Amino acid sequence: MSSEATPVSTTTSKPHKDGKSTHLFVLIHGLWGSPNHMRTIERYIKESLPSTTTDEITTLKPASFRFWKTYDGLDLNSRKIITEIFYEIESLREKNGLTVTKISFIGYSLGGLLARYVIGLLNELEFFEQVEPVFFSTFATPHMGVEFFRDNIFDNVANIVGPFLFGKSGGQLFLADNEKILVKMADHKQKFYQGLAKFQKHTLLANVRNDRTVAFFTSFITLYSPFDEFDLVKIKYLKNLPETKIAGKLVRPKIVDLARSHKLAHDDSKLFPGNLQEETPFVRKNKYARVLVIVALVMLIVPLWIPFILTTSTMVSVYSFVKVRIHRLPNIKEHWSRVINYVYKDKPMDPQDAEASQKQREKRKQVAQHESFKGDTSHITENAMEGMLYAEEHFLHRSKSSGSVIPEGDANNEDSEDGEDSNETITNGVEKDTSLQSIYPDSRTSVKLVEINFKANDEIMQTQSLRLQDNSKISLFTKESELKLDEEKRYIMDSLNELNWIKIPVFLDVWNSHDGIVSRRGPKTNPKGAATIGVWVSILRNHLQEERGAKSLKT
Repeated sequence: MSSEATPVSTTTSKPHKDGKSTHLFVLIHGLWGSPNHMRTIERYIKESLPSTTTDEITTLKPASFRFWKTYDGLDLNSRKIITEIFYEIESLREKNGLTVTKISFIGYSLGGLLARYVIGLLNELEFFEQVEPVFFSTFATPHMGVEFFRDNIFDNVANIVGPFLFGKSGGQLFLADNEKILVKMADHKQKFYQGLAKFQKHTLLANVRNDRTVAFFTSFITLYSPFDEFDLVKIKYLKNLPETKIAGKLVRPKIVDLARSHKLAHDDSKLFPGNLQEETPFVRKNKYARVLVIVALVMLIVPLWIPFILTTSTMVSVYSFVKVRIHRLPNIKEHWSRVINYVYKDKPMDPQDAEASQKQREKRKQVAQHESFKGDTSHITENAMEGMLYAEEHFLHRSKSSGSVIPEGDANNEDSEDGEDSNETITNGVEKDTSLQSIYPDSRTSVKLVEINFKANDEIMQTQSLRLQDNSKISLFTKESELKLDEEKRYIMDSLNELNWIKIPVFLDVWNSHDGIVSRRGPKTNPKGAATIGVWVSILRNHLQEERGAKSLKT
């Protein structure tokens, strides 16, 4: 089974005694988001991992804190997520005869912080004594909080009003909450850090550019911000990564090789055409169209979007603060004891849990098919906020990073592959290369949206080391690119960096790389992000295959 189980009628029959070992992936979306933001990542997991392990692969995209509810802070939303996890563990056993023995967390943006908080609460319940923690991955997550460092009116105002605009979550993100929860979550003595350290593999992906929502320094957990003068930076990518076919177009994964990327001298920069990429939209590669769009954004944002953002976010924030104070927290301790009795001790399932778990599945299915008006208004705020940040970035700090598109193998990346399709061709829908897998088959057309050679990615990633132990080897990490981090952020950074992270810097030449890094609107809209996710999933594939091989040797 490689997909979330289809709900069936609720029963309280005796559980299956020999439930098959199951690896549950929990995919957690970010601020203003919905479970649908994680669909592309979910599809990669479902399609690529089952062949690498003897465990069943199942996924869960929690839906209980979507849209405006993301303002409610880490504690309340994390307890809601845990409740969904427990119900799904019970449902998998009751409906499908599966026993969750392993768990992994994938967090996007705020979802990465929620995942870390969830892990802390689960660790306190001794959850990991029963269920093995495997992967912890984040995409564009502000691990060190949010702060704007440029000395201008916009950044200064954003740092002042930001903690009050997004409910309790806003104060936590800007480290303005009384509890200083992000600092606490980095403390070695706390349940959050201790639980996180138990995971076998820690990976993170961070945008180096075009993400003003979550800056590089905080998602990469570093004090450096080397891409501010982007016109002077020559980006190099990991070598030999095979192309991915997205809706019939070939794109390469956009993983930056920090060891080879470097800053240009000012004289050299005059001849530098910019860090150009294939399949860049017309509006971005044409400077006149780009200027027109930016001007239009500014003209609309000032009179329309800014008042809308301030009004709606303020109203929701006030409501959220009141709700958090009076909301009754789920009793996850009692629920976990029932899960242990039913799933792991072969006792009868609680009838109320059976009914509630069924309702949770149905609710997630409805959310996946239809997003309410309340959800749509949060999406308007999300898009307006990201558009405002983008306009501010490119109106005040114009760069020449986009221009006429050139092949990846030309001057911008002369030592990469020659740009030819590295995959075998497909005739009449039949794959000649069995390592080529198809994801997202489009029912409306005969074109497969994503065709990716996972095995080729696996082989390349086996030879790549993305663990940065020595920053002195990165020429871009200079004294000039250091940020003036306060003591709290430095503490978080130093503490989290004691974990053995695989850090993946990503450059997407798109309007909004915060959107693109998880391909949240689908591969066809975010092809370069979708191709990059294919490389990330190979890290997971290799680990699972190594585990399976080691287990085979023991037996």
